[in-house]
Amino acid sequence: MRNAKINQKGLFVVNYENTIPLVDENGDETGEKKVVYSCSQFFKANISGARGSTNNEVFGTDISYDKTISISVAQFKELGITENSVFFVDKSPEYDDDEPMYDYVVSKIAETINEVVIALSKVRK
Repeated sequence: MRNAKINQKGLFVVNYENTIPLVDENGDETGEKKVVYSCSQFFKANISGARGSTNNEVFGTDISYDKTISISVAQFKELGITENSVFFVDKSPEYDDDEPMYDYVVSKIAETINEVVIALSKVRK
């Protein structure tokens, strides 16, 4: 029942691809790198409300997170989510100079036989 379709909400994930070195106007590398992300992918998942205190912590007591996403293992693998992925949960995808202006990052991923729970932390800008 936890992952029933009626309980799912739409959100977007953007996966880390690689980094590329930045160059100046002369074509010389500056020493800085730019992170390259994939295109945003829409999917539906069960998203917890804001984190509260409970007796049963999925990730233990040493991890700080604001929300969790529960999805099937098949959907997790299809989306290619890693700990470097970023999410648009409470807003639509926005970009600033091709940089995603995401609102959540992955804190931890817990994978079981049938389900994956992803702990998300709110980006405070």
